[in-house]
Parts: sequence; C-alpha cells; structure tokens
Amino acid sequence: MPHFYRAGLLWLTLLLLLGGIPVNPALGEDSSGAPSVLITGSNRGIGLEFVRQYAEEGWQVIATCRSPAKADALQAIAGQHANVRIEAMDIADADSVSDLAERLQDQPVDLLLNNAAYLGQPGEQQFPDIDFEVFERILAVNTMGTTRVSVAFREHVAASQQKKIVILGSAAGSIGQVSAAPNTYLPYRASKAGLHLIARNLSLALAEQGITVGLINPGLVDTRGVLDRKPGEPVPEEFVPIMPLIEKGLIELQRPADSVRDMRLQIARMSPESPGLFMNYDGREVPW
Repeated sequence: MPHFYRAGLLWLTLLLLLGGIPVNPALGEDSSGAPSVLITGSNRGIGLEFVRQYAEEGWQVIATCRSPAKADALQAIAGQHANVRIEAMDIADADSVSDLAERLQDQPVDLLLNNAAYLGQPGEQQFPDIDFEVFERILAVNTMGTTRVSVAFREHVAASQQKKIVILGSAAGSIGQVSAAPNTYLPYRASKAGLHLIARNLSLALAEQGITVGLINPGLVDTRGVLDRKPGEPVPEEFVPIMPLIEKGLIELQRPADSVRDMRLQIARMSPESPGLFMNYDGREVPW
C-alpha cells in the first residue's frame, strides 16, 4: 500500500475519532453498534435524567419535547454529548407525532421510552369539583398521546436489535392499591389506569413482531427540588397534599438520578420471555 494512501487512512481515522466528520444521526446504529433510544418529555425531570444517563452510556439518544428552543438543560446535555439529537414532538398532536415518525423512517429505535406525561394541579382534580377541560388535556397526553407514539414508532422498534417499548405508568393508577376514595388527582389516576390497560394490549398485539412492551412505575420522584429546598421556601403545589406523609417517612421521595438508574436496570432485564407485569422501579410487581 503506498505511503500516501496509508497516511490518508490514518488521517481519516483520526478525523472520525475526534468528531471532525459529522455522522448523520438519522442513519441508525453508528459504527460502534451503539443502541438507540427515543425518549419523550426529555426537557425536564425524569425524561431529562434518562437522556443524561443513556448519553453517558454511549447510546444514540433521540430526545424529544414540545419546545426544544426553551429546553435549556436538554440543550446543555446535547452540547456535551455528540450522541444526543433533539427533536420537537408534541405527543398530543397527531401531526407532530406522524411528522417525526416519517422523518425518522430509516432510524431503528432499540428502545422507545414513553416518559412524557401531564400531571396538572391538585386543585383542578378534586372530586367532585373536577375541571373537565383539564381532565381532557390529561387524557389527551397521558393515555392517547402515549398510545399514539407507540403506534407511530412500532415499525422503527421492530427494525431494531433490542425491540423494546417501555411505558412509564404510575402506582397512582393501580386499581388494586386504591384503599379509600381518592379526592385528588382523580383525572391523572384515571389516565394512568387506562394507559396500563393499553400497555397490556400493546404487549399482546406486538408480540408477533418480537417487540417487548414493558410497564414500569418510577416511584414518587422529586422533579421539583423538594428535597433540596431551604427552610421557609414554599412547597410546590403538586407536593402539598403528600408533604406530611413524606416528612413522616411514610412516602419515599426519590431523586431523578436514583429512580432512572433503577428503572434502567429493569429495562435492561426486559425480554420477549418477560411476563407482562406492571413492575416497580426496584423490580417488585405492582398490582394492577
């Protein structure tokens, strides 16, 4: 081999290693064979932490949210990791979901991570004074939106190696754990209960394609910095109803990094042979 040809190959290799030649993130797995993950609701909280941890593990990350230009923390992570690609997608908007699915039609997705959800405020969800416009919004995002994304990207998942769709459920939507009539967050709880049923149906409908559908409960996660608030600082409204239980140690509040770490372990263990269970972040089964 001529000397100049060997030198050219060496220079090309160095450019690739140093990032001097951009790699098209829409071309599926990169040369290292890194798996890909598409995460919804990536701009804050649990979704943002999933982006951070999968990026640090070397995955090809497609991070989606409604307004990427306003997602400063997500943009910062993408600035530090060349394997993070940010895309705009509103899961409650059918056109937004289908547009992204079409743009990524040649992109296998090893793990579709349905994280995006809308909690709403407790005062809007108290029985019997329920704000039904809020109820509709919660259902549109949590139940219909997640289903829409799973349907739209099922072929992307089927074309991958790992073939996993994971849906973040909630113990709040567990009918088996309702021991008294809840008067707060009733629409949110209903939206998650419906989503759990859909997850079970998806697991059966997509089994023939070798797709594993997992349902996992992240636990009660501190997405508002409650654990780090200073004396005298107000408690975020969504945590007010349960703060007495948290302060007494009756409810465990986790940091996003801890919850995501544990959920990633459970996700890695999921396989076509896994039973269709509703799993807690720590591996325990959650009653339906």
